[in-house]
Amino acid sequence: MKQFCPAGPYSPIFAENYSHLVNHTSDHSHSTPTAGHLRDRLAAVGLRATQQRLLILESLLILPGHPTAEQVHRQVTEQIASISLGTVYKTLDAFVAAGLTRRVASAEGASRRYDADCTEHHHLFCTNTQEIIDYCDPQLDALIREFFAAKGLSNFQPRSFSLHITGDKVLP
Repeated sequence: MKQFCPAGPYSPIFAENYSHLVNHTSDHSHSTPTAGHLRDRLAAVGLRATQQRLLILESLLILPGHPTAEQVHRQVTEQIASISLGTVYKTLDAFVAAGLTRRVASAEGASRRYDADCTEHHHLFCTNTQEIIDYCDPQLDALIREFFAAKGLSNFQPRSFSLHITGDKVLP
């Protein structure tokens, strides 16, 4: 069954019309993670748990949807007023390189967006609302795996994949 993963932002109208497709068991609940949880996540990818990294990671986890570096910066400056936007960008880039988060494509020329949910899922980018919606569909995933298995690509073994699908939200 197709599901709209709850980690992605969706408008109240969208939620009202599509709530039967939402899986409400996601780990990405936007509740404040404990300091120990944040330290463990950083340690697991080999990054030191500095105050800046801890606050940036916490912000990334609690902000709804797929926040921009600017949104993370605004959140973090409530705790560390002197932190620069450049530091936030560099830290987010380090998180991406370490596999702690990933960059998500958005509108041409728009700010980079980040996704703290690194589980396998796809993204629907709505051009008329600029929303990025997490999308899960095990049947689609199976089709993609079967396709690549049947193709027998030489010198390439797919490990994971994520589709970015652009379109417009339409109401029934």
